Amino acid sequence: MPTIDGPVVFHGRTTLILRAFEHPEWRRGIFFDPMHFQHRTYATAYGDQLLNADAKVMTWEEFLRQSRAPEELVFLKPNDDLKRFTGGMFSFAQCSALYDRLRSAVQPIDPTAEVVVGKPREIDAEWRVFIVDGEVISGSMYRPSDDTYLPPDLIVFAESVASQWVPASVFVLDVARVEQTWKIVECNCFNGSRFYTADVCRIVRAVSEHQERAM
Repeated sequence: MPTIDGPVVFHGRTTLILRAFEHPEWRRGIFFDPMHFQHRTYATAYGDQLLNADAKVMTWEEFLRQSRAPEELVFLKPNDDLKRFTGGMFSFAQCSALYDRLRSAVQPIDPTAEVVVGKPREIDAEWRVFIVDGEVISGSMYRPSDDTYLPPDLIVFAESVASQWVPASVFVLDVARVEQTWKIVECNCFNGSRFYTADVCRIVRAVSEHQERAM
């Protein structure tokens, strides 16, 4: 990688993020700690504010050994932030098929890789907010549709969460509205997160200023 004086920020795929994170110089452009960005840590830090606080963390092989009906629905996602697959609702049969695909990939997943297994839940809508030094900079709804409007009480909730604990000084928080209550879906590493319809210029400016202050 080239030498660059001054602040730097990386944004891209997991391979880029991990390579930069492992580099002694470029690590400063990554807001990531693998021990922070995992469900087990969120559950400890946020408790019942986390949507799937009661979900279980286990390995793929432990999960697939369970006695479940093929049509039984579960919530399934990776425990880490490397996004080997997108979390969601799956039947147990679909989970098994997903695992087979991941095992057949160019970089096959290890049977001991951890997943989060929880109960299916009805969610009204989901938002993604970008947080820098405890402040919501921008964000947007991403499910069921794109909407740039952020409800004021969502911002209050997100900044309250950030005042309790953060996985990094710059990070992304996915929040769901469930029965008129705000719940944390998960935290995401900023460097690999989609912006959806958030104000990218505002986010880039805030992150750049953060890095300049950190120099």
